[in-house]
Amino acid sequence: MRKAERPTKKFQKFLCVFIAALALDRVTKHWALFHFVSSRNGSQAFLSLGLYFNRGISFSLLENHPRPILAIALASVGLLGFLCAKNKTIRRMPGMAFLWAGAMGNLTDRLLYGYVVDWIYIFMGYINLADVWLCLGGWAVLTRCVKTFRKELLE
Repeated sequence: MRKAERPTKKFQKFLCVFIAALALDRVTKHWALFHFVSSRNGSQAFLSLGLYFNRGISFSLLENHPRPILAIALASVGLLGFLCAKNKTIRRMPGMAFLWAGAMGNLTDRLLYGYVVDWIYIFMGYINLADVWLCLGGWAVLTRCVKTFRKELLE
């Protein structure tokens, strides 16, 4: 019988970042639910805090179709998991912990409440920390892909 392998330092770091980012998202959403009043309209300020229940996808698109939105969210997380399982390069990219934390944070909202809890208003609409994590993770993965592609082209 094979001896159980210890997680690598990289995986331990990934797990710490993932858990911290997801926990921060969950805690801030819980805080927002108890400290803000629900609002559909953003303030005139560039940046403010308020509570908005996003039943759609980005920018509340398709908000009157909750089942397809949940299916899209589940499929997106499933695709991310499939890509990580099949491709070692992708799963080891910087930013994957943030991508996972953002995806799981918003998916958890959809499963628990039927909508995503957004509480930060930025001039165009409401967001939450999971959205920030998705953008950070996506940017990190995209820049790594571009660097890798460029390096392969030059070789």
